[in-house]
Amino acid sequence: MSFLTQEILGCVSPVTKGASGELLISISFSPEFSGFKGHFPGRPVLPGICMLETALVALGVYWGAPVTLRRLVSAKWLAPVLPGEEIGFAIRLKEGDAGTVQCKVAVMRKVERIAEFTFDVTGAPPGGCGL
Repeated sequence: MSFLTQEILGCVSPVTKGASGELLISISFSPEFSGFKGHFPGRPVLPGICMLETALVALGVYWGAPVTLRRLVSAKWLAPVLPGEEIGFAIRLKEGDAGTVQCKVAVMRKVERIAEFTFDVTGAPPGGCGL
């Protein structure tokens, strides 16, 4: 397990299910979080890859086993995330092709959408998405 993954595991809330079946988590990264180092000096901003890794970690927690990113379909970052800000993730899952699960992720700060991305993973338990 990478150092970044361990740090994220220490910050992420328990994974819950929303009313529409989506997976929900919230997270707040302290100013000491390693993702902020060097991105950017004097004005730290959470790198987009850290948001993607947070979604992957949450799926691994939900399924009880690590997942593997197979393909990033799309990604759009709309606003920066600063140290200490609480953000929420809503992850919608559907069966993909060739044994993958497609994940559509919306990242929010209160009511503001700050990122959205779609990716395919492997590593879901037998039976697929688990929803």
